Amino acid sequence: MIRIFKNLQIVPQSLIPAFSELFPERVGKRNIPVPRAATSTHNRRIELINLGRYIDSNRYNSRYKQKDVKLGLINIYNGKCAFCEQKIEYYHIEHYRPKSIYYWLAYSWDNLLMSCPLCNSSKGNNFEIEGDEIRFELNDHNLKLINHFSERYNVVERPLLINPEQIDPEKFLVFSKDGRISSRDPRFIYTIELCRLNRDILVDLRRGLLDRFRENIRDAILSNRDSKSNQMTAIKTNVRNFKSDSEDLKNEFLAFRKLAISEQWLSKIIKEVAT
Repeated sequence: MIRIFKNLQIVPQSLIPAFSELFPERVGKRNIPVPRAATSTHNRRIELINLGRYIDSNRYNSRYKQKDVKLGLINIYNGKCAFCEQKIEYYHIEHYRPKSIYYWLAYSWDNLLMSCPLCNSSKGNNFEIEGDEIRFELNDHNLKLINHFSERYNVVERPLLINPEQIDPEKFLVFSKDGRISSRDPRFIYTIELCRLNRDILVDLRRGLLDRFRENIRDAILSNRDSKSNQMTAIKTNVRNFKSDSEDLKNEFLAFRKLAISEQWLSKIIKEVAT
């Protein structure tokens, strides 16, 4: 899990509430209508609020799966799951606050994350809080702010589930060399357990990064056994590549990679292989 930066001032057009003043290109021009996609989403949102519950059908689900929403999340998350950091071909648009409870936030940009199917299904509708649960009052003012309520809600509700768009996980996560993830912070412990971030496949994939580095170092030493200088050059190249990969936002498991560097695991692996 890494920090995700989402610009809440740039909302996908289909999620913008259908008020003329929220579409600058339309202000002062009577002949330019509010975009149809925004109007449709706005109408579905009002219907859900009036019903007081979410309806799990394509009529409503399709509104948060519009193309501009999908493309926005793919770009922001670099095609990776918000929770496990795994590259995903088949992804879910995940609601941080479950739409089954917070039905009025079903189409709110600051409530939509990108998740892999396993993290999404593990999370389900679980959303424990330590404060008071928010209620929504329907009026134009609140509707116009509907894409920007999350941080304000967090102050009141104090949710346990981590939203990587709102907190930097780096200081709170601990990894072991075998690929397991842990934390001393109750919120991260809750998130790790809820999303099953220590499931076998994730542990194996994280550990595999160090296994491959170890093999690369072994190959660098064996392939250049006749020249210490060439050995050192090859080793430095592998270290440089590992560090470079840890800065590429498109790569998986950046949190694990960065901790491996900060804990000097690479140097320890090199010493182990060289002896």
